[in-house]
Amino acid sequence: MSKVEKDVVIIGCGPAGMAASIWCADLGLSHIAAEKGSAFGGQLSKIFQPITNYPGIASIDSRGLADALIGQAEAVGGDLRAKSDVIAIDPNRLTVELASGVQLTTKAIVLATGVRRCRLDLAGETELEGILESGAKQAAETANARVAVVGGGDAAFENALILSKFASEVTVIHHSSRFRAREQFLEPARRDPKIRIIESAVVRELVGHNGKLKALTVDGRDGIMQIAADFLLVRTGVVPNAELIASFAKLDPKGYAVIDANCETTAEMIFAVGDVASPLAPTIPTAVGQAATAIKVIRQRLGREV
Repeated sequence: MSKVEKDVVIIGCGPAGMAASIWCADLGLSHIAAEKGSAFGGQLSKIFQPITNYPGIASIDSRGLADALIGQAEAVGGDLRAKSDVIAIDPNRLTVELASGVQLTTKAIVLATGVRRCRLDLAGETELEGILESGAKQAAETANARVAVVGGGDAAFENALILSKFASEVTVIHHSSRFRAREQFLEPARRDPKIRIIESAVVRELVGHNGKLKALTVDGRDGIMQIAADFLLVRTGVVPNAELIASFAKLDPKGYAVIDANCETTAEMIFAVGDVASPLAPTIPTAVGQAATAIKVIRQRLGREV
């Protein structure tokens, strides 16, 4: 097993990880930012609407913001490494093991692994044609088709409104009679003649034919029913990618990393930044701010003045 020593190992190259890399370079900390996937950007790759709430930038598309962050990180000497899957962390020796067999020895670890979308975990969910990744990105594909959206928050209703401009009908299915969505999404959806909302119902089965989605079996107030659907979009929330620290650091009841004001977890010199540690404010500004905090604290801990 080959070994590499760095001041900081950053796990994940979304906005939080790239910001941490920029701050490491700016403060003179040797580091590696390891990204599991083949591309950098994290959740930015899943945003298809303009970003309009990043301070100082009136509007930017997600690819543009990702490119700006990547370009800045690389320009200042950030060490971003794609296809570098972290499979284990030793909190006592502060080592990080990659799937490639490389072992990284470090003085501090920054977890910036983000979140992943919840799934229904039903047969056919990954195999059937018609499972949508994004309403905004794939809306045109649903022209004159029947679409089901599962969820009750902003994302579910925002996507339903986008899809209703193309689809012949959109059915929103939610497990409760109470919705988390804000009125700015909920009310227009209720007024839209192409959107039907089914409350207090749970999807039990995906029905396919010749490899394509055809219907959903739903358990609702009136019993079991089938809803015709050519496409399905699931927007039932997210799961934090905190498994790497779950055995030795405290997580909250939903699985998010618990951090203090310094963004440090309950494991010494292991920090968590961005969505994986931000259940209340999972935003890009939160991610980059936490990254700056963590790296500045790390530099101070290493006995170097900031």
